[in-house]
Amino acid sequence: MKPLGCLWPLSILWQAAVKTRIRLYDIKVLTTRQVEAPVISVGNLSVGGTGKTPFVIHLVERLRNLAAPKKLNIGVVSRGYKGKAKNTLLVADRRRVLEEFNRAGDEPVLIAQSSKGTVVVVDRKRYRGARFAVNDMKVKLVLLDDGFQHRQLHRDLDIVLLDASNPLGNKRVLPAGFLREPVSALKRADIIVLSKARGDDEELTERALRLKDLLNKPVVVTRFVPQYWKRLDRTELLAAEEIKGKKVAAFAGIAKPESFFDTVRDLGADLIKPMALPDHCKYSKFHLDYISGNFIRSRLEWMVTTEKDALKLPVIMRFLPVYFLEAKMEVVAGEELLDEELLKILKDVN
Repeated sequence: MKPLGCLWPLSILWQAAVKTRIRLYDIKVLTTRQVEAPVISVGNLSVGGTGKTPFVIHLVERLRNLAAPKKLNIGVVSRGYKGKAKNTLLVADRRRVLEEFNRAGDEPVLIAQSSKGTVVVVDRKRYRGARFAVNDMKVKLVLLDDGFQHRQLHRDLDIVLLDASNPLGNKRVLPAGFLREPVSALKRADIIVLSKARGDDEELTERALRLKDLLNKPVVVTRFVPQYWKRLDRTELLAAEEIKGKKVAAFAGIAKPESFFDTVRDLGADLIKPMALPDHCKYSKFHLDYISGNFIRSRLEWMVTTEKDALKLPVIMRFLPVYFLEAKMEVVAGEELLDEELLKILKDVN
């Protein structure tokens, strides 16, 4: 849903409330609390669609590589958006994934499945969740998923993601814009990440340098690189390019489904039926009938979706040719800046 410019009076009220809250933290009327481990926050300025979850997954792997040969005990703390948990919930305990998406939320489960050996905790009160991860699960480094606005928990590094296609939107806060906080809030960030970038390496590097000069912050640019397609409940993998020339339907229940549809087109598919579903879609009978009905009536070859959507699909969908795309996040520019900041944090890990 697009923001409505006519709602700008409400945005003024929202911005005033947000600025008051920021000020109360700045003058220590509202205070932050610390846990006995370094905390890295990954967040954004806008509402959804910047790729925080893939970046958290990438960060887990990157931190482990930088810490090698030392084994790094990492914990991810998330609010578990759209999950049913009201208190602290252990989603993964290093050995196995313990919860499903309906209780934990889809993003924590995806992180747990993609980052083996990682503790994943869901808690709406992030300080409580981080304390549980450190004290009970003996985590030595905490990654705070979607934590930029959650200032109750002290963090040692604040990473903020901006969608490279439209970093600041119309620069208005909710509800007349997509921003949770005014642009001035970026002053709190330690690193800016332009995510989901498109273009050649030289162009993106120049863009990062311009933004670095403008914001006076380290700027990192990332993009998604499609790897392969995997059919539901099957082990074989197909190269991402295998979709070229196929007539397909695509569905996605994410914040910005068009980005996925664009990727499908870029890979050479003949996308006949794109179906944008609600963000964090839970796939009711209505949604499943809509998806399967469109596919059958259109007489297409494949149905494709995102990895996050695939983990929520029921068993019955395995009887249809449903494939999900696995992709990796690649750092295009600012890699040395990111590693420099991460190594500073690793020095404080016991």
